[in-house]
Amino acid sequence: MGKKINPIFFRLGKKTNYHSLWYCKKKNFSFFLKKDILLREIIKKFFFFIDLNNIDIIFANKIIINLYLNNFENILNIENYLDLLILEIYKIFKKNILFNLINNIFTINSKKISFYLINYINNKNSIKKIIKKECLKYSDFLNGCKIQISGRLEGIEIARKEWFLFGRIPLHTIRLYIDYYYCEIITQYGILGIKIWIFKK
Repeated sequence: MGKKINPIFFRLGKKTNYHSLWYCKKKNFSFFLKKDILLREIIKKFFFFIDLNNIDIIFANKIIINLYLNNFENILNIENYLDLLILEIYKIFKKNILFNLINNIFTINSKKISFYLINYINNKNSIKKIIKKECLKYSDFLNGCKIQISGRLEGIEIARKEWFLFGRIPLHTIRLYIDYYYCEIITQYGILGIKIWIFKK
């Protein structure tokens, strides 16, 4: 079971919190779910240039949106787009909107590591060295880290997997928190899949 299910979903309500905080009757569930997905797509479209870790959406008398930012370098650009974003959301939902920007710079998370990996891969560095370097960089702060990249690595015709693990990743133990992220990167040889597991202290 540990490798067949997303570790974050597996721990929902126990060690990880929901990022969609709303409640409705059963017959209205599909309607609210579509609204939630639409809202996330609008935010990602407007803030495509920002490294967002998570988006919390709370439906109440007003819509509360928490944006967890991995870096504050583009904070001025957010202010430029914020008015347009609020206007577009208000046209669809007809509710007041409250935005909270949450600083997530000093926390190590799997999405931030994937961001660095994608930059290294685009620079055509050796994938085996990249994985090992990124894993061992955080060895003082984490109990365990595993990075796996699969696909046509470095242009070789046969697809394969490269991975590196330090520490331990207890996927079956629900009481322990494991951060997981999956993303894809398009290279000139094809699509590479990147999976990252982090076991935090």
